[in-house]
Amino acid sequence: MPNANAQQQAPRSARPHSMSQIELPGQNLTLEETLRVMDVAREMRDQRETAEVMFRHDDVRTNLRKKLTRAAQLSGDNVTEAEIDAAIDQYLSTLHTYEDPESGFKSFIAHCWVWRDRIMYGAGTLAAASGLLWYFFA
Repeated sequence: MPNANAQQQAPRSARPHSMSQIELPGQNLTLEETLRVMDVAREMRDQRETAEVMFRHDDVRTNLRKKLTRAAQLSGDNVTEAEIDAAIDQYLSTLHTYEDPESGFKSFIAHCWVWRDRIMYGAGTLAAASGLLWYFFA
């Protein structure tokens, strides 16, 4: 029976006696956990800002229309509202699109620059293998 009394007394002593002794979630976070929470908060803020920009699409269109109209008036071009709207539509429809670059020598040089480590390792390996073969069989 002494074992039963010990089990009954254990929960009583583990209970906090006042509200100031209650540990709240997140009260004793480690540095790693705190940084993880801050990363989540930062990501949520970035996503909120992105959503706000997406919802301001009409404001962007209106401001762009005003700037283009003012620029056309200053330059003396006779541009109609329909032409400005068509230009804005074309600009916004191709704003975030990707097109492959034209194939040619410049594109080849760019690919070689990106793959320069692989090319150098391959050339080094071929040179070492050729040198070893020449050394052993010549």
